Amino acid sequence: MTDPDSLQPDEMTAAPEETDSPAEAPVMEEASSPKGRPAPSISPHSWTTIAGVLIALLIGFAGGYLARPYLNGRGGENAAPAADAPVATAEPVDAAASLPETPPADAEARRKVLMDALISQTKHFKGDPNAPVTILEFSDFQCPYCGRFFAQVEPEINRQSVESGQARVGYIHFAFLGPESLWAAEASECAADQDAFWEYHDKLFSSQNGENKGAFSKDNLKGFAADLGLDTDAFNQCLDGGKYTRYVQSQVDFGRQIGVQSTPTFLVNGIPVVGAQPFEAFQQAIEASSGN
Repeated sequence: MTDPDSLQPDEMTAAPEETDSPAEAPVMEEASSPKGRPAPSISPHSWTTIAGVLIALLIGFAGGYLARPYLNGRGGENAAPAADAPVATAEPVDAAASLPETPPADAEARRKVLMDALISQTKHFKGDPNAPVTILEFSDFQCPYCGRFFAQVEPEINRQSVESGQARVGYIHFAFLGPESLWAAEASECAADQDAFWEYHDKLFSSQNGENKGAFSKDNLKGFAADLGLDTDAFNQCLDGGKYTRYVQSQVDFGRQIGVQSTPTFLVNGIPVVGAQPFEAFQQAIEASSGN
C-alpha cells in the first residue's frame, strides 16, 4: 500500500490530452476541455484550485481554505418556489457551514474536512455509505472521455471496489460542453426525482453521439425517460419547467471556482485522478487512500 503523503507533485501533473501510454501518465491522462483545448496541468502550488489544495495537503504544505463558494442543495424539497415558475426550482445553498472558520493544523485533517464538505453537497452515490474510500467524479454526459470511463473503467471499479464495500462513487455535474450537456444533467435530476438517477445516467452515457448534435435534445431526453418506464408527465414537467436549471449551473460554477477545468476529474479520498485513466490508476489511488 502506498503512503499518500509520499506522493510527489510531479506524479500528479496532467499529461497532454493525446497521451496514450498509462505508464507515462500513471495518474492523469485524457480529458475533455472546452473548445478542444488540452486538459491543463494542475499546479501543486495553487491554492485557487481544489486539486492544488489537495495535492498541497498530501505533501504537507501549510495554508488556509479556499474562498467559500456557493454550492447546490440536495434537491427541490426544501427550496423556495420561484415566482411565475411552473414547478418549484432547486436552489443553491451556502456551503460555508460545511467548513470550520479555522483550518485544522494537521494536513490529513484538512484534507478530510475538504472532502467532507464536497461529500455533503453530493446528491448521488452508489456503494456502501460506510465504505472507507469515496470517489467523487466531476463529469459531463456529452464528454467522450467520460463515456470511455463509463464503458471501460467504471464496470471494473464497480466489480472490484464498490461491490466489495471498499469504495463508493459519487457523481457531481460539470456540464460545460454546451446546451445539451446542461439539458442532459437537468434530465438526470428529473429522473432522480423518481429514484432513477443511475439508470438514467447509464442511458445517457450509452446514448452519446457527438457534442450538441441532437443526441440529447429535450425530445430525446424525454424519450429516454419513457424507455426507462418513468412517469413521463412528471418528468416532462420537471424538464420543461427548468426545475434543476439553476441547480446544475451552480454545480458547474462551483466546479470552476475550485479549479475543475476538464472532464472527467476524480478525487479518491482527496487524491486527484484526471482523465480517462485505466483501472490500475484508480486501484493505486484507492490503495494509497485506504484507511485515511
